Amino acid sequence: MASRPAVLLYALMLLAFPVSAFAVSPILWTLETFDDFEKGKPEGAAVAAGGELVLAPALRPLKIPAIEQASEPFLWSQAVDSKGTLYVGGGNGGKIYRVPKGAQGSLYYETGDLAVHALAVDKNDVLFAATMPQGKIYRITAEAKGEVFYAPEDRYIWALAFSPKGELFAATGERGIVYRVAAKGKAEVFLDSEEFHIVSLAFDQGGNLLAGTDGKGLLYRIAPDGKATVVYDSRLREVNAIVVDPKGVVYAAAIGAEGELPAPPPPQVQAPPQERETPQPAKGNLPPQVIIPGVESGTTTTVTVTASATGASSMAPAAAAKSEVYRIDPDGTVTTLWSSPSEVVYSLALDASGRPLAGTGEPGRVRILLGSQQSTLLAKLPESQVTSLVSGQGQQIFAASSNVGRVYLLDTATGEAGTYLSPTCDAQTISKWGRISWRASVPGGARVEVATRSGNSGMPDSTWSDWSTAYTSPDGSAVASPPARFLQWRARLARPGGGAGPSLQAVSVAYLQANLPPALKRVSVEPPGVVRERLPYAAEPDPQDLAFTGIRVNPDTGALTSQQPQLPEKRVFVRGMRALDWDAEDPNGDVLVFDLSFKGEGETAWKPLAKGLRDSYFAFDSAQVPDGLYRVRIEASDAPSNPSGQARTASQVSDPFLVDNTPPSVQVTARRTGKDVTVEASATDTPGPIARAEYSLDAGRFVTVAPIDGVSDSRSETYSIPLPSLRAGEHTVIVKVTDLLGNTGAGKTTFNTD
Repeated sequence: MASRPAVLLYALMLLAFPVSAFAVSPILWTLETFDDFEKGKPEGAAVAAGGELVLAPALRPLKIPAIEQASEPFLWSQAVDSKGTLYVGGGNGGKIYRVPKGAQGSLYYETGDLAVHALAVDKNDVLFAATMPQGKIYRITAEAKGEVFYAPEDRYIWALAFSPKGELFAATGERGIVYRVAAKGKAEVFLDSEEFHIVSLAFDQGGNLLAGTDGKGLLYRIAPDGKATVVYDSRLREVNAIVVDPKGVVYAAAIGAEGELPAPPPPQVQAPPQERETPQPAKGNLPPQVIIPGVESGTTTTVTVTASATGASSMAPAAAAKSEVYRIDPDGTVTTLWSSPSEVVYSLALDASGRPLAGTGEPGRVRILLGSQQSTLLAKLPESQVTSLVSGQGQQIFAASSNVGRVYLLDTATGEAGTYLSPTCDAQTISKWGRISWRASVPGGARVEVATRSGNSGMPDSTWSDWSTAYTSPDGSAVASPPARFLQWRARLARPGGGAGPSLQAVSVAYLQANLPPALKRVSVEPPGVVRERLPYAAEPDPQDLAFTGIRVNPDTGALTSQQPQLPEKRVFVRGMRALDWDAEDPNGDVLVFDLSFKGEGETAWKPLAKGLRDSYFAFDSAQVPDGLYRVRIEASDAPSNPSGQARTASQVSDPFLVDNTPPSVQVTARRTGKDVTVEASATDTPGPIARAEYSLDAGRFVTVAPIDGVSDSRSETYSIPLPSLRAGEHTVIVKVTDLLGNTGAGKTTFNTD
């Protein structure tokens, strides 16, 4: 809901809103919170944690023709050397791309494996690359010049890291081992964990190695002598990214639903014929084998990543992922910095100020995490996931995406201009747009301009109107876009070179829906005599309140109903009463009133029954009309919410129902045959039919009796009741007959026996 200052400001602009042709309740569509703005598409604009749009770091895609030619679906890893050269590792082709500082990128090295999942650069700017699913570490010294540096007995190498002393460490699966690689072909086990996969590595200021696992979601700290302790036991399955800031604060991302089990074993990935056989894991229990998303049985299929960084099967249906980022202070205190029930953190990095950045999906986003569930949305990419973030020189951040693979340069120095495309407003029906206004802070020389477009398709396309000319007055301008069901606005933010940038805190658009007729969906006639009794008493609302014509702020989407909630009720029986109830709603949310009329069978004119009802229920005494077959017409009108002459109506006629308040007529006679007596009865009912008959002898209990034809189904029935061997004296027989609507008639006969 809009804040009070916003409502007061926007109420002023509604004074000039024309209302002669539409319902009198304008609706105010406002975006002014972080969640509101995050639904749109920023380009060069950032959604700040406080809920405002500001200029974002400049974001531009890097030109790497080789990636486009190879149609790389996934880019898993990045590394930057001391000269500012960027290296990018991909899959499904196991290729490495090189982007010199300020130049176009190109293919640098082909490993021949399926995926390059980790890259690292040593102090001499030599590049090392880890591949899978036949785990190898390559040492690459120049374009197309490299060699296998180390090949462990492990299929997966998830992460590489150099220690402050220049030693190379590798995190592996399926046995959860971290290796210290001393030289070509030589390595030692640095950590043999109880987990199946070690998936992330980083060094802290003390030279300790931090390692995240998949399985129990543990974060280890391993001292230089190899002594390991658990820093944090996440409630999630996998700690998939770690960064350490200059002050020694550790940030770790965890993913996977709480208690979620690893994916079932996927099909085996076949090794090329020249490769060695993969040895069996040494541990007693076989680990869950891991499939690289998009890679199955040696194929190169492009699919959407729905798995964690350890590659749960991409063919499984996407579940509601869960993700958290933790802050671990040097004293060991752990706090949850950010979490999401659906957005997955794939990568972490630090900006030039030491703030943590998160690359997420879906869709691909880059966020600055500020704590207490607050973040600034720096960029929203067209690709599905931001699978790798790495800090470059100065204020540069490189972001690599997947589905599809692209590389972006994010320069954290604020750009000169940016745009923001709002989500579409669905007015539910053709609507007339009123005025658009906004709140903004605009320093000298800065600019905020807003434009609109409208259309009748849910997604903007060529059938929509062109963008309007820019509105420049924040106090409000009449929307130039034509009436339509959907509206979208676009904001442009700009600042002078080196000057302060603007911030846009709220944008509001008023509109009036075209007055649509109400809808009557159901009319039901209750059984005879059944009426509803309201338990508590509720005073009728004042008509002026029901017809309130003020502003509705950000109404819920979908059809709006104007009817008040029904009070608790119970059903009771009152002879002669008939009741109807119905369902009605108004697509504009207008207040409805109902007029009821009736007519009998064979009649042509409707007669008034009730007028101006506000409840969707009516009961009446059917004794006021003669017996016969009737219908009731219900007419709904939205007149209370619309100007004179502009109301819309809808009507519906009930099914025919029978009014029958006349009891059956019963005649009873007695016929003697010797000592036996037979009582004969006949019953007639004008509307009919007769439902049942009962008799009582000498005030005894009533006994059901069947008609002579065996079935009670007509307006006239006859009955024969044999009474053998009666005692001598006077006897009285009462016959009671009930028709289908519950009316009861009775007759009697009195006779003597010897």
